[in-house]
Amino acid sequence: MANKNALDGELVQLAKLFAPYTALYAVGGCVRDRIMGVACHDIDICSPLRVEDVKRLLSGSEFQLSDKSLRMGTVIISKGDFRAEYTCFRTDSYEKGSGAHSPSEVRFTNSILDDAQRRDFACNAIYLDVLKGEYVDPLGGIEDIRQKRLRRAKEDVFEADGLRILRLVRFAAELGFDPDKATWDSAVENAWRVRDITVERVREELISCFEADVKHPELKRTGAHLEAFRALDSLGLVDMLLPELAALKGLEQPRQYHLYDAYEHSVKAFELSPPHLRWAALLHDVGKAPMVAQHGNMHGHDVAGEEIVGKILERLRFKKSEIRRVTQLVRWHMVDINGNTSPAKLRRFVVQHADIVEQLCELVDVDGLASAGKLTRPNRLREEYEFLKRNGVPLCVKELSVGGDDLIALGVPDSMRATALEELLEATAMDPKLADRERALKYLAKFANRM
Repeated sequence: MANKNALDGELVQLAKLFAPYTALYAVGGCVRDRIMGVACHDIDICSPLRVEDVKRLLSGSEFQLSDKSLRMGTVIISKGDFRAEYTCFRTDSYEKGSGAHSPSEVRFTNSILDDAQRRDFACNAIYLDVLKGEYVDPLGGIEDIRQKRLRRAKEDVFEADGLRILRLVRFAAELGFDPDKATWDSAVENAWRVRDITVERVREELISCFEADVKHPELKRTGAHLEAFRALDSLGLVDMLLPELAALKGLEQPRQYHLYDAYEHSVKAFELSPPHLRWAALLHDVGKAPMVAQHGNMHGHDVAGEEIVGKILERLRFKKSEIRRVTQLVRWHMVDINGNTSPAKLRRFVVQHADIVEQLCELVDVDGLASAGKLTRPNRLREEYEFLKRNGVPLCVKELSVGGDDLIALGVPDSMRATALEELLEATAMDPKLADRERALKYLAKFANRM
């Protein structure tokens, strides 16, 4: 759902179809966010009607129904851009101690109280009668919202589903809510259950935690991603889920360059980073602990870190493109660390790594700020990058003023064309005048004559 008014329109039309039989309720985050006055993104709806009854009800209407999990009594109802997840009232049972996210037994019910008690937190168990516009609040969730409090829907919330521990951290950070003592104590006691959650679900919750500050811009939750990380750490989940990062705890660094140990430095870099840079910032120094263990110093931690970060992200089943992006940022975050790389070499580096260079410039600055609290040296990589952009220098082969047809006309064989364009790209970084098409053609002609 794109905004807080999206509980109108198609949803009202849908509720009118239900009206002869039962009230249709919106529930969960969309209702919570409506009460808070912030944009909500997903619509969850429910009623006592079973899925087969809903199918009959919507037959012949403009609404489409597609199965999601019939065992759970869940289907997707859509019409044009409108999409809602419908679940009939139910109660759930989980196998004790299993840590499973899906219940072992589902029982459908007509009781809204029973349905409320199978949810995670009281603030997510508020029901809005779509047609009447009235709230049904079996667990006192509206008062929890007023008090900015996260409270379990029932005592065994985390025992039933360990994923809710990560959701607790996420909601607290995104909304600025505090768990009550009983809820937090239960999360601590049951944190081990996160180990049994599927990797994909863990990954998605971690991503959301690390972007908690941008979920609800209206709330201006500056620093919420750091709050989420500290909560994960307090629960022991950093040690569990990111042990390579946890290995940096207490690892001292040279005080002339660093205000913090390797772990707190990494967390500070994470704090200072924009969302797209946070995984790289948090993990950029994970190679330090093994380097110290093997060699007694941190030299080469960037190279070691590339491999370690790759394994971490593969373990969390990130997309290959994202793994490559983050590992490359980690591999090169020490570029020009001594400030003595020649401008020519830096320009070649820019065109060789054009896909990550802008983010790498950000990471270099973040690393510096997280080390000394201020930037102590110029970012020469950024200087050369900006120079090339100001002078209209192509940063990739596709931006060159010449291409394959020109190479064919010059008689360059297919096997050498990529090499020719790559050489021209690097040469143009050294001499921006080669961005001109006529000069570029002359360069390629010389390349052809060398063959």
